[in-house]
Amino acid sequence: MQNPNMLKLQKILYLSLLALLSHGNSFGQDFTYSQFYANPLYLNPAMAGTEYCPRIVVNYRNQWPSLPKAFVSYNASYDQYIDFIHGGAGLIVNYDRAGEAGINNVSVNAMYAYRLNISDAITTNFALQAGYAQRSTNWNDLIFGSNINPDGSINDPGIQPPGFNDNISYLDFGGGILIGISEKYFIGGAAHHLTQPDISFFSENNNLLNMKVTVHAGANFNLDQGYRRSSASGMIISPNILYQQQGGFRHLNLGSYFSASYFTAGLWYRHAFENPDAVILSLGFQYDNLRFGYSYDYTISQFSNAAGGAHEISLAWIFECDEKSKRPRAIKCPRF
Repeated sequence: MQNPNMLKLQKILYLSLLALLSHGNSFGQDFTYSQFYANPLYLNPAMAGTEYCPRIVVNYRNQWPSLPKAFVSYNASYDQYIDFIHGGAGLIVNYDRAGEAGINNVSVNAMYAYRLNISDAITTNFALQAGYAQRSTNWNDLIFGSNINPDGSINDPGIQPPGFNDNISYLDFGGGILIGISEKYFIGGAAHHLTQPDISFFSENNNLLNMKVTVHAGANFNLDQGYRRSSASGMIISPNILYQQQGGFRHLNLGSYFSASYFTAGLWYRHAFENPDAVILSLGFQYDNLRFGYSYDYTISQFSNAAGGAHEISLAWIFECDEKSKRPRAIKCPRF
């Protein structure tokens, strides 16, 4: 017999999808990653080229794995600093699948981050991003509230109604800024989905993809020497803050990274303003050009942790390159 709590959680997911697809105005929301800086181009396009050498990053997140066909997301990105354009260029590909309904989202975004040295101590990246996205589903996979029986069984969704389009595409635009101070402090901001495209499957509805606003800041302190100027080994503490808002959804992340030798550990608290959301634990490992990170979101909201929280994995490879003496001053952000 199925666990009543699990059945309740599944119904919540079904009804959430109903709200997403029902008649009337509704609003889309981006997938949230917890390893913010291990997914740099997804966080802020102004982070393109901050590693200077070519960088490939791959990320995977499984949200609520205890539920069948939960929310899974993947992305892969490439970026590097290019001298003759005086900035960083990057490309990121995202794919996610939303729950039992099988709503698939695929997007490809390119970005350019212009590097400007304002003074000997302050360096700034200004970025623009443009992309193409596609959203698809299958009517037979959709589950509405009216299809759920009191015993939890599911009825057939019936014949696909007129005006339903199971495959839509749209253009998308964004921008960002990142400021580094003395290679020790940083502050950044980004705005995604500036045109708020309509992503509704129903021709008579409006389902706008709300603009997402991100603000993040932090610092790097060497516990032995007071401040960190390079990536050399040592005991490093990096306190950070990150705020995101998309439509009516807001959350604040407070936390810190602790680094020593090859390892980095992170502890974060995410608050959704209306209620506490999660405690995030992370562990990163770096050896030569390879970086590997794992994080787990322990849910502390009313949704409880019965759904299994969230698992996230990141993998990055930094290529060797000729770091000339004219290399622009680095903006030191965390790597996990």
